[in-house]
Formats: sequence, structure tokens, C-alpha cells
Amino acid sequence: MKQRLDIQHETEQTMRSLDGAERAEPAPYFYTRLMARMQQARPADAWDRLIALITRPSVAITALILVLGANGFMFVSQLNNSTELVETTRQQTFADEYQLGINTFYEYEKTEP
Repeated sequence: MKQRLDIQHETEQTMRSLDGAERAEPAPYFYTRLMARMQQARPADAWDRLIALITRPSVAITALILVLGANGFMFVSQLNNSTELVETTRQQTFADEYQLGINTFYEYEKTEP
């Protein structure tokens, strides 16, 4: 029972200590300083730095030149391959026409009846 009275006494004492409490007021110019700090430049994260790097004109022009150069190189190499392919096809057609690649003793066409 004594313990219950102690708890009630502590509760009443705590409630009385809150009677004189007033609304907390911030220091003068608090909101001005808060807004200035919020608008202040925050440290850039990795994505912001990457975007800032990519959007630089010198980097963008260099990347564009590299892409166009690689595209041109691929185009020229495809032209060379196509002329080599045409030449190989001509040689193969000639070999097939005269049967130069056949090494057998059998005759495919009978010349005599």
C-alpha cells in the first residue's frame, strides 16, 4: 500500500512540475538562420557529380567524337569485309564451275554413251 502511495505522490509531483511549463520559443532569428542553412549548397552526391561531369561541353563533345569515330571505323571495316566476301564468292563460283575442288576418281558426268 505504501508503494502505491509513493507512486501516486510521484505522479502528482510530476504533474505539478508541468503546471509552470510554457510554450517553448526559439531564439531570435531562428527561422531566418534555418532557411539560410536549408538553402545552402549541400554536398553533392556521386550522381550529381557524374551528371555535372557529363554535361560539361568539353566532355560531351569528346564523347560525341569518340562515338562517331568508332562508328566510322566500323563502317569502313564492313566495307573492306564486303569486298573480300565478293572476291571469295567469285573464286568459289569459279572453282565450282570448273570443279577444281573435287579430288575423286569418279566421273560425275559420262561423256560417252
